[in-house]
Amino acid sequence: MIEITFLGSGGGRFITITQFRSTGGFHIRASRNVYVDPGPGALVRSWRYKLDPRKLDAIFVSHRHVDHCNDLEVMVEAMTGGALKKRGTLIASKSVVYGDEMHTPAISKYHIKVLESVHTPEPGNKIAIGEEEFLITPSQHSDPTTIGFRMKTAYGDISYIPDTAYFDGLIEWHDGARVIIAAITRPRDMGIPYHLSTDDAVEMLKSMEKKPEVLVMSHIGMKMHFANPYKEAKYIETVTGVKTYVAKEGFKVMIDKREIAVRTLRPARFV
Repeated sequence: MIEITFLGSGGGRFITITQFRSTGGFHIRASRNVYVDPGPGALVRSWRYKLDPRKLDAIFVSHRHVDHCNDLEVMVEAMTGGALKKRGTLIASKSVVYGDEMHTPAISKYHIKVLESVHTPEPGNKIAIGEEEFLITPSQHSDPTTIGFRMKTAYGDISYIPDTAYFDGLIEWHDGARVIIAAITRPRDMGIPYHLSTDDAVEMLKSMEKKPEVLVMSHIGMKMHFANPYKEAKYIETVTGVKTYVAKEGFKVMIDKREIAVRTLRPARFV
């Protein structure tokens, strides 16, 4: 079984600074433990849901924007036993590791040196993490180095579509995945550049030859939050026939060969 636990589902500057929806990214437990897009709150919420960050094997960061990478360095410190053990893998966009014209790198040379391996791949590259293989996929975002992935597993493929404009290549790269996790930031009739809206999600799913069994909406922006993302999810499901969920803190997806189940976890209580 593969378990995906969301430590947040918010995205964009206004959700991030208000924390109307938490912004911690998500954790994948497969043959290895992988953390995806450790935005603000990733460390704290990992402990809240009993996901020990010291047991991570890899971290994936789609791009340099703070709502995706804020907690990267502290998660690397956890993965490497306080930066005392050389272990773990980082897969990240070039902007995360090297910075760009507008941003410094999101990770220091100190933290890079304690990692066992660092990858800044191009779309089409493949990286094995345990028994799973990550096929790197493209995005069209304001950070031009943004990357997503299609994780090939014994239980079918799991795709992650981070911030991106809609483009036809999304269908080519993600058609046939059992589960798609997509950053759907805006509701119907309120699309903005470089981000997916409800309308884009519908167009993508309707164009796929083999639709996913499940779509998980994440990276909920302020406009989507107040438009009621659950109504938007119901609309997507009604129009496309694809079971659609809205991620939230503690939302868990469990994937085995026969079915895909979901539940919402309760946070741990600390004395």
